[in-house]
Amino acid sequence: MIDSKENKIGPIRSYILNDVKDPAYLPKAFYWLYKKHVEDSISMFDAFCLKYCTYHALPVPAMGDDFGAYNWIMTEHHYVIDRSDFYGEDGNVKPYAERFDDEFLEITNQPVGKELRNTEWCGSRGGYHPVVNCFVPLYWEKDLKGKERTIDDGANTRWLCIFKYPEGVSREEGDRWFFSELAPKLCDCGEVLRFLSTKCIPHPEKGPWNRVMELWFDDSYRWQDAMRKCMETVRPPEWAQYDVFPYLEPYKDFTSIFLMDRPDSNHLQQYKGYIVSR
Repeated sequence: MIDSKENKIGPIRSYILNDVKDPAYLPKAFYWLYKKHVEDSISMFDAFCLKYCTYHALPVPAMGDDFGAYNWIMTEHHYVIDRSDFYGEDGNVKPYAERFDDEFLEITNQPVGKELRNTEWCGSRGGYHPVVNCFVPLYWEKDLKGKERTIDDGANTRWLCIFKYPEGVSREEGDRWFFSELAPKLCDCGEVLRFLSTKCIPHPEKGPWNRVMELWFDDSYRWQDAMRKCMETVRPPEWAQYDVFPYLEPYKDFTSIFLMDRPDSNHLQQYKGYIVSR
């Protein structure tokens, strides 16, 4: 819900993707998440957050790096209000800072000495994979395929994609190609079981992202089959600056993550602290 008079945003959903530089760092990354970060987050936004879940990434399949695949976690929030309204220049003051250090930034493939969620995007395939942070309407806007699918139809490999169009290409121009060329060809793939999409909210300005799409598959092999088909059938847009499908440069313009249906932790209901077992 957007109030055009005051340009304020009501209930919204956020997606956050995190990557690790090397799987060897996963224990340290999860220690930070469950020992420090979940606790910090609930303490700060419990009053205006309806849902706070973390999904552990499925293994990145072959070809995944060609689509900017992140390998650690996706965190999802449903906010009653825009968080930047609550903790912003004209809002309330944060009572304390979130806990992180340069070692955490380094193992999660981010510039050290910067913010936890870097607002200056610097993603690249051979360089940094910063935190992807975007906001979208609470509910999906476009139902492109598979609305008849139910939970009883089985497990899904979810492919969540967050992307932007290259510099100089407006969202309107990019979306014309998305809806006229990319989306129909993806729908034509029998491997695609479900296809949803929505535009990113330009306010708050948490990142450069234009659009989110989510596709479901039986497994990552079916995803690979669909991508191979699209490589042969999807025509590049006239504005393409990257000449390989999906014609958006991975980690720079196109990011994604592979997920299960069920979150690993629904924190507001399940989080009980960092309880270890030996």
